[in-house]
Amino acid sequence: MMSPNTLAAHPCFKTLDPESCRILDRHCIWLRTSAGAWVVGQTADDRDVYFVMAGRLRAVLHGVRQDLIFNDMEAGSFFGDLAALDGGPRSLSVFAVNDSLVAKMPCAVFVETVFTHRPLGEAVVAALVARNRAMTRRVGELGALDVRSRVHAELLRLARPDREDPRRAIIHSPPNQSELASRINTRRETVSREINAMEREGLIERRRGAIVITDALRLSARLEAVVTA
Repeated sequence: MMSPNTLAAHPCFKTLDPESCRILDRHCIWLRTSAGAWVVGQTADDRDVYFVMAGRLRAVLHGVRQDLIFNDMEAGSFFGDLAALDGGPRSLSVFAVNDSLVAKMPCAVFVETVFTHRPLGEAVVAALVARNRAMTRRVGELGALDVRSRVHAELLRLARPDREDPRRAIIHSPPNQSELASRINTRRETVSREINAMEREGLIERRRGAIVITDALRLSARLEAVVTA
């Protein structure tokens, strides 16, 4: 079920007084997007900022050989802030993974609110720091790790601890092999080969709608050994 058309439901605005929130609501354009629909393209020249109210969206960089998946964004996230703050072009394209609701805020309104509403300003700073850390990690992995280790690293990132067995970790609704390849900048056939090898070795189990890492500590130790070699 979609969230109501009010920014009060977004974490960045929960402490904003109701009247100020209603004013911001009126400034926004509310976009209901269907799965697969593009919300913004990396060649777009607008500077608006988008707040994800419901659903899940994906940021990608269009490449010559294939698109590179940067990250997924769920309710409580936002994007477009870089273009609003520095006036530069869009760096990524974003599409809806499933049916989503997004509040599109004009650049001028966003910039003014960043400097007058501290929680939003703090959220923007935290997002910029997180993106910088993620980018540093990914560039390091691309430069230092072979494809097998990049597959291991991405699966560990996507996994969550199994409450029934502390050794295991589970990826619910895992990406398909093409999506996984786009996340680590390689080919689908290469990912398929590595996934099959992990399954033969007993590192993972494939179940309906999930991938189980049978011993997350063991896989993490193997990856750490490659990184520090």
